Amino acid sequence: MDLFQTILERRSVRRYTGETIGQDLLEKLLDAARWAPNGSNNNAWRFIVVTSPVQKQLLLQFTPGVDDMPAAIIAICIEPKQRRVKEAARLLHMADAAIAAENMALVAHALGLGSCIVVSFASLALRTLLNLPEEISPYVLLTLGYPAEAPEPPPRLPIAEIAFLDEYGKEWPA
Repeated sequence: MDLFQTILERRSVRRYTGETIGQDLLEKLLDAARWAPNGSNNNAWRFIVVTSPVQKQLLLQFTPGVDDMPAAIIAICIEPKQRRVKEAARLLHMADAAIAAENMALVAHALGLGSCIVVSFASLALRTLLNLPEEISPYVLLTLGYPAEAPEPPPRLPIAEIAFLDEYGKEWPA
């Protein structure tokens, strides 16, 4: 599948068929994540793949952003290299984790899977359920499964409304 076409067609899927995802596909997603660009090659991300029905059910109790039981949930966490991280490094780690999540979402779509990046969860409960050490912070969740829906594309603003040429306010050429 063409990459740009994948970007245009990928949607946030919130309803799944219930079919399980094989470990080979999960590993492809993790491979896509680990090849995402990341500042200074810090690899500060950590991925917890949750497939246990009991563990998923527990997670969903503290994740209002998930409407349906996915086949898998990947918790994308950040493990900074230093104990005290400067604000710039913290923001960089967050950007790196977001890029890894998007890589996985795009590859999931290319593999026929649906996904949704979720930020609404109870952090403390998630930390406890996933047994996260103190220095590791949950950042986003990626729900995965075979899609039971095909959401319509949401409207997007025209490029001329979101981009400027050379400086803010200077119109993008039509």
